[in-house]
Amino acid sequence: MDYLNRTPAAQAMAHALLERRAAEAPDAIFFSFLDNTATLGGFNRTANRVARNLESLGVKHGTHVLVLMDTSVEYMHLWFALSKLGAVEVPVNTAYRGDLLKHVVTTSRATAAIMDERFGEVLAGAFPDGPPFELTIVKGAVADGNVPFADLYARNDETNLRRPLRHDEITGIIFTSGTTGPSKGVMLSHNYLTAYGLMYCEINGLAEDDVVYNFLPFFHIAAKFLTIATLASGGRMRLQARLSISGFWDEVRRHGITNFLGVGGVCNMLVSRPPSPEDANTSIRTIYAVPDPADVHQEIEYRFGCRMTTVYGSTEVGLPLFRGVGDAYKPGSCGRISPYYEVQVVDENDEPVPVGISGEIVVRPKRPYLIGSGYIGMPERTIKAWRNLWLHTGDRGHVDEDGWFFFDDRASDSIRRRGENISSFEVELSVAKHPAVAEAVAVAAPSEFGEEEVRVLVTLREGHSLRPEELLQHCYRQMAYFMVPRFIDVVADFPRTPTAKVEKYKIRATGLGPETWDREAAGWRVTRDGLVPPPGARAS
Repeated sequence: MDYLNRTPAAQAMAHALLERRAAEAPDAIFFSFLDNTATLGGFNRTANRVARNLESLGVKHGTHVLVLMDTSVEYMHLWFALSKLGAVEVPVNTAYRGDLLKHVVTTSRATAAIMDERFGEVLAGAFPDGPPFELTIVKGAVADGNVPFADLYARNDETNLRRPLRHDEITGIIFTSGTTGPSKGVMLSHNYLTAYGLMYCEINGLAEDDVVYNFLPFFHIAAKFLTIATLASGGRMRLQARLSISGFWDEVRRHGITNFLGVGGVCNMLVSRPPSPEDANTSIRTIYAVPDPADVHQEIEYRFGCRMTTVYGSTEVGLPLFRGVGDAYKPGSCGRISPYYEVQVVDENDEPVPVGISGEIVVRPKRPYLIGSGYIGMPERTIKAWRNLWLHTGDRGHVDEDGWFFFDDRASDSIRRRGENISSFEVELSVAKHPAVAEAVAVAAPSEFGEEEVRVLVTLREGHSLRPEELLQHCYRQMAYFMVPRFIDVVADFPRTPTAKVEKYKIRATGLGPETWDREAAGWRVTRDGLVPPPGARAS
């Protein structure tokens, strides 16, 4: 269905879609989470109440609100309430800590924070002298001076707010991996965020009888556009705090799930489990696979009785390339050009390259507000990325004679691990804080799950020694768990240019060596909740 063209600008906002659907079918199920089920009408009324209570606390149109919360029904109420007020949500990766968290807080210009109790200590660690917020709302035990999250549910008017908001206004800021600098906060307009969900509907052919499985965290744009797609299609959503591969198919059958996003190595993980006669006995119709692994694509479609769709996109550029549910399959391709965008492959001078030649992928929309609105607090980065009337993705690709595009490599130094974009710059910054490290280099290494692993190489200060296990534990204390390197090398020096710049491409091309330390082979496990040493070892 033509969702994007049928949605007027006034309705191109997440809360406007909710209000329309709640008016049309107030008793219809919007989503379920754990043992809770939310109807459209009931959820919308509660979101209105939360919005008015937020407003009474000083959150208003244009207020930047930092959100550090796990997936929950309360987070859903909060997100839509902020949208109704015209406030700007700044969802933060819940694994961030230290300098990385401090950078996000400072750059986002947030004056209010709303968080789960367990993140209070993490925030205090980043700001020993106290976080710079005028208002802090906490779900759980509340310290003096903070407001209980429960106050947002106090009795209040539950009718729609009807604030005079515009579709081009900023509704959120999502931080995405930096490469040669800190992470960048992408500003998202109401129209752009909503259009993301509408395009997802079109690519996957979603309709009223679809059940979307959403296990992504809400600090990623994917969790948000899956929710918007659910509202736009009139279907239902099964919300999950995180993905369990072992329980995945039971969850699919229990809730009648028809569509999910196979981000990162999810598809490889699913197909790696032993085949079962029950594999095709599911409700799944479409898997939106990013990436779409060519080595298992046909096996997945045959084994699970579904169709796979794919795209090339990002937080900044939207979904400019795709292969939809009704399109032919081209192995290894990320799709053809969307009718809503222009896409080219260009050289270093922004001149188009011939068919089959690799270059940088650049994008521009054919309609207003179908890409990000720049990087907050980084005007130079914004100008550089949006130069010559094209948004420069930093990714390399090529196109064939039939118009199929292929992703070749990242032109940047970012690392993609299990659905997370990781800044090599920020990894290096954290590693270099170890007193024995003279210089650190972070690069991508191949992963058996279809994406990449983090590899760190270090040189040492004169007179120092360093065991890989020591550096691993340092990294876990300094960075988000998913950034912690799997592979570690202690080297005498790096390959360099005549001007002493490290030649990372040579390190990547050489690959792992016999002296490379592999934390998994050594028995160390890095989890969301802690660093688990092998038997007989101890984490300091």
